[in-house]
Amino acid sequence: MAALIDLLWTRDQRIPIERSVAYLRTASRLTERRAPVLVDLSAALLVRAERDQTPRDLLEAIETADRAVRLEPRDPAARFNLALGLDLLGLDGQADAAWKAYLEVDRTSDWANEARRRTRRPVDTGIPATPKPGASTSEVTVYVRAAPQEALLLGWDRLLDEWGAGVIGGDTSRANRWLSLARAVGSGLVEGGGDATLADAVNAIDGIAADPGATRVLARAHRDYGAGRVAYGAGDYGAARRSSQRAISTGGRSPALVAWARLSLASTLVYEGRPAAADATVRLVTVYADTMRQPALAGRARWVLGTTLLRRGRYEQALRAFRPAATLFERAGEREHASAILQLLADTQQYLGDPAAEYPAIHRALTALRPYRGSVWAHNLLYFAARFASSDGFPLAAARIQDEDVRIAEETGKPIYLAEARIARARLTAATGDSAGARQDLASARTIVDGLAPGPGRRWFEADLRFAEARIVPSAEPGRVIRALDSVVTFFSSQHNVIRLLPALIARSEASLSAGHVAPATADLDRALTLFDTQGAGTENVDLRASLLEAARRLVDRLVLLRLASGDTSAALADIERARVSLAPVSAGLRARPKAHPAAPTGQVAVDYALIGDTLLIWTIAGTTVRLTRTTLDRDSLMRAIRRVRSSLELRVDDPATLSDLAALYEWLVRPIEHRLGGEGVPLVLIADGDVAGVPFPALRDNVRGRYLIESHPLRSGVSLRDADRPAPSPLPQAPRALLVADPAFDPRVFPRLAPLPGAMAEARAIAAQYPGALTLSGATASRRAFEAALRSVDVAHYAGHALFDDVRPEQSSLALAPDSAAESSGRLAAADIERLDLHGVRLVVLSACETARPRGGRSAGFAGLAGSLLAAGAGGVLGTLWRVDDALTLQLMAEFHRAYRQSGDAARSLREAQLRLLRSSDATLRSPAAWAAFRYTGN
Repeated sequence: MAALIDLLWTRDQRIPIERSVAYLRTASRLTERRAPVLVDLSAALLVRAERDQTPRDLLEAIETADRAVRLEPRDPAARFNLALGLDLLGLDGQADAAWKAYLEVDRTSDWANEARRRTRRPVDTGIPATPKPGASTSEVTVYVRAAPQEALLLGWDRLLDEWGAGVIGGDTSRANRWLSLARAVGSGLVEGGGDATLADAVNAIDGIAADPGATRVLARAHRDYGAGRVAYGAGDYGAARRSSQRAISTGGRSPALVAWARLSLASTLVYEGRPAAADATVRLVTVYADTMRQPALAGRARWVLGTTLLRRGRYEQALRAFRPAATLFERAGEREHASAILQLLADTQQYLGDPAAEYPAIHRALTALRPYRGSVWAHNLLYFAARFASSDGFPLAAARIQDEDVRIAEETGKPIYLAEARIARARLTAATGDSAGARQDLASARTIVDGLAPGPGRRWFEADLRFAEARIVPSAEPGRVIRALDSVVTFFSSQHNVIRLLPALIARSEASLSAGHVAPATADLDRALTLFDTQGAGTENVDLRASLLEAARRLVDRLVLLRLASGDTSAALADIERARVSLAPVSAGLRARPKAHPAAPTGQVAVDYALIGDTLLIWTIAGTTVRLTRTTLDRDSLMRAIRRVRSSLELRVDDPATLSDLAALYEWLVRPIEHRLGGEGVPLVLIADGDVAGVPFPALRDNVRGRYLIESHPLRSGVSLRDADRPAPSPLPQAPRALLVADPAFDPRVFPRLAPLPGAMAEARAIAAQYPGALTLSGATASRRAFEAALRSVDVAHYAGHALFDDVRPEQSSLALAPDSAAESSGRLAAADIERLDLHGVRLVVLSACETARPRGGRSAGFAGLAGSLLAAGAGGVLGTLWRVDDALTLQLMAEFHRAYRQSGDAARSLREAQLRLLRSSDATLRSPAAWAAFRYTGN
């Protein structure tokens, strides 16, 4: 009800819609009848998408509405929201089908009238008929002005090729007719301020007209260029390369032709897996092309250059090539190609880890390419967008996008693009449980690929198809699957394509494991994790990380169970540790190899949790003694209890049901090992991943003794057992240097969903009493530059403001600070930026903000986002939150924590003391776990 009230009062306020979305997300996880809540959630997301122009909200709205439709197919609101989301995202074919499906359940309401209005007709591109030889000057002029991109390609791919055929065939009349049309088109492009290379090529032909031998040589060069273009379009890259090379060697009388042939050669080299050679070739074109007279050629050259840089992992350089390409295409009047560059910008920004830029770029490209739905670039964009949506956790929305892509690929008339689209759809449909549809798409793709001409293009698609078949089509012969994957691994290794190689290695590992071959499975996993580690910043992209995290987690789980079946508990723990350390979402600061012999600090006990299916594995390490407890439980019940507890405590609901869940979690997670935890007050180091990492361990309730876990033990967290054995902190200085940040004056244009936090200043004042001489940054003085500078030179830092957690990209989680200036900084300080700081002198960072120590799913949970980046940068410890916290309650806990920390310098014990003080308060609100259980400490 609170969510719906907020949704109704969103017109002039920002906070209610945020609360509405949050409440509805929580309700959708907890309610028994989910469809109505999902409908309301999709509506809230559509409202927010329209208000804030956030395309990601459109994707989530589509995903949510689609789930509601699957639960209640005849719910008109669900169908309406689904169709509207598809429409707003720019998926015309899918939207049209969804509006028609809506009209099947409602034909009479006002909503039905809106659905009829939105049912689309084919978009008219406004491009007139292609002129033929003999066309009038006015016909050519109208065509060129309406379609400069198509006119330029017509000239280079068809008209000059036909001229060459006429010359070589001795048909002078035919040659002159085609050359005359090329001359008219080239002149029209120049007069309209477009690209002059076609006119330059015609002038070169005219200049040697008196020399029949030279004319025949140039005619052959144009024929070779045209043949190369045809071969390239068919995916026969070997033939395309040879034809382009011949055109370059014989076309010297026409510098424009040589430039276009070099451009074609560079494009071919990219697809042959030779980006360095492509780079060298296309740079010759960038030197030749005049950006004022030849903007289309110059734009294409920068396009190909950006692609070669992207393939080689030089993402920022690729952006610098793509951005001027878009401007050049606009100048040339080539709207379709300018739109295609938007997709490449989004693709590159994905690798750079810039989600704030990716979704808007995708959405702009989808909108701009609406008139070109038979375009190869529309296919490329949809293929990329579907892959991106799937990686971002929207499988149903991704399937809708991929359905649109298959339709577009069919319209291109290019078999290779249809094969690519069907293989991609097979993967997505298999992931959503439609194995029959996936096999049908694979069979169709197999027919297409088998019909391709031999060469690198066919080898690429054969490898991609074999990989998809091995993953999707069941086989009773593991050896056959392994042999197929051997060829896939070999091919993508030869192409130096890590993005494709990593999932292929993991797939082969799984196949080896299914055949009982543990050694090769382990070797492939090791190789995959090593590749992943060595990729640096490039591994933060969605595709590579999402596919590796999920697949590697499944593989490690199977390896662990095999180890346990053979009685090798030490190897099982080593496998868990290896995956955790290698897949940690931060870089070298936390990615050292795990220790061969795990140990816990003297006087402490480390507890390591791993949940595999319905099997809960709990290792306890005391000194060098390692013991394993293995229990079987109902995983779904455990997950529901964790989600209910987190949601209830975040919403400050302290009722018998919440206490019952906290007690159940204690029975599952603590009771089986409590006899190994030492006596009263022994510190525990908790290592967990996935959903278990999100358990509020301090609040777990022991009903036998009537107390919470925090009453028995100080607690700290670690991402792996290596962190459990971190050295104890040195004594706190007599006069510790402290930095207090309170309620920064963030730019509301950058952070439109946030509101000021007046309680943050009161919190800072309460803490300042413990640190005489502390530096306080607040309001406009709490800028990113000031914060970074001060953070490097203090012992203790306390941030009381807004934090934004990015579950998909933890490295893009950020703190909201004041801008330094409009030109210098937006005030957003991302986790990836923090990680690059040197914070080895900082003992403790307190993030008194929302979700600053929240885990993410998978084996890589641990220190996701801001906490992980601070630790990676060298900070000794981080105190953060698991969920959104109330600033009034936080003030009490933080004041108590700093008072205790100032005296002892032990953050884990100080947090426990502060939590116990609230727990024993006379104020019932403060006694509730909702007031103190959100905070957790990670560090030494």
